[in-house]
Amino acid sequence: MKPTGKMAAAAAVTLAQSYHSYQELDCQALIEQAVRNVGGQMDYRGSNDMARNAAWLGTIENAQAEGKLVPGALLFIHEDDESGLPARYQGDGFGDFSHVGIYVGENALTDTDKNGQRRECDVVHSSQSMGRICGSTLKNGWTHVGWAQEIDYGAEVSPGVTLGAEIGQEDGGENAAVGLTAGTPAAPAYATVRTPDGGPVKLRKSASKAENVYWLVNHGARVQVERRKGDWALVTAICTDGHTRRAWMMSAYLAEE
Repeated sequence: MKPTGKMAAAAAVTLAQSYHSYQELDCQALIEQAVRNVGGQMDYRGSNDMARNAAWLGTIENAQAEGKLVPGALLFIHEDDESGLPARYQGDGFGDFSHVGIYVGENALTDTDKNGQRRECDVVHSSQSMGRICGSTLKNGWTHVGWAQEIDYGAEVSPGVTLGAEIGQEDGGENAAVGLTAGTPAAPAYATVRTPDGGPVKLRKSASKAENVYWLVNHGARVQVERRKGDWALVTAICTDGHTRRAWMMSAYLAEE
């Protein structure tokens, strides 16, 4: 039988409370060991393999809205570019899930941060910078939540990645992104694409004019703005080919509402 999410979370807390170095158990190996310690089986190449084989995958916001941020859920950090992505995954549209941890519940353990300050933690991960398995919080850069196929979360989910448009790939249809259409509000931060000549704007895979992987978004399109970085904004937009994508657009072409 699969271990429950609470069992996997408790096993991870135990590993954090008994010293294990990063060299002994890296981020992926920590999750696998926690699952094995409560009778389960898990074996992946790394965090990118885990993300791509999740039973469910979405942003932290999606997980919270759908009640999927539960003990035993995996946590990922998704990078803005693919410079560190292993070659076997390049070009598959998912991007780089560079790190993985496990959600263990609110204030499940107390640990020290990099400055030696004690804090209440709701995440366990194996940190290269800390050199050990340690506690973390949801504020420490985590971007996505995944449900592992090898853990029983007490609910049925459709297999596969259900929120691919949120991590920079095609969603398979014009209106497949939940709540996002050409004119229906779905989130608080929106902007309208404006160009001097009325032509389309490039939506680039990374925040750089040198990025040669891009799609086009029409003048007048309404987009969802997630965050900004310098002269760029990370947006979710319906492209000229009808697919919804999450990628980077120059802020100069966005008129905030």
